[in-house]
Amino acid sequence: MRWKALPKSLDPHARQLVVELRRLKDHGGLSLESLQAKTPFSRSSWERYLNGKVLPPQAAVEALARMAGAEVTPLLALRDAAERTWTAAAVPSAEDSSAAQEPEIRVAALFVAAVALLLSAITSVLLITDPWREQSPVTGVARVGKYTCAYARRGDQLFAGNSTTTSRLVMRNATGADAAEVQCLLLRHKLSPGDVDGDFGERTEAEVKRLQRQDHVPADGIVGEQTWALLRHVD
Repeated sequence: MRWKALPKSLDPHARQLVVELRRLKDHGGLSLESLQAKTPFSRSSWERYLNGKVLPPQAAVEALARMAGAEVTPLLALRDAAERTWTAAAVPSAEDSSAAQEPEIRVAALFVAAVALLLSAITSVLLITDPWREQSPVTGVARVGKYTCAYARRGDQLFAGNSTTTSRLVMRNATGADAAEVQCLLLRHKLSPGDVDGDFGERTEAEVKRLQRQDHVPADGIVGEQTWALLRHVD
């Protein structure tokens, strides 16, 4: 599909969100008709979401990520950032309002059914286990810790041994292997993200913006497909 140019009034977060949604649609081979058939949102609504005319609702972002097999958390974080500063080129029409209300009714019905099923499952678990008995402290799966940088070159790309993604969104407050990979690659660019601990904090974000400014791309501090290409580039 040949995409229209996005409205110039969109801020960097909103623009990045729409670009990522377009990429997921194209990567998944999805048409506007298939999006309408597989989600509660109409074809015309998807056309407005994917052309930056209307901020897509959270349910639409989740549905597209699910169909494309992508992680939804970074997309929702990007949507929240875009919502705070959204400056769309057009005000939602009456058709948009009515299109938004229809999926809300369907989602509400599905939510009620899901809650009932969840309560039933919780009741069954409580009958089998005793969650109130005294237990020794345990910790969940740790996503932040010390990581190593094991650099390896593959063609004209550089990898640091923590993640192989070239497109997954990583941004402020993200944790885990993707964040550690960003930190390792920043070090190879002679930048200073701090400890390689898998915690994408203020210092890591500042160094990502510095890299983006050096290469003349929008300095939003978000590592998407374009910034991954900068990080993995081998001189």
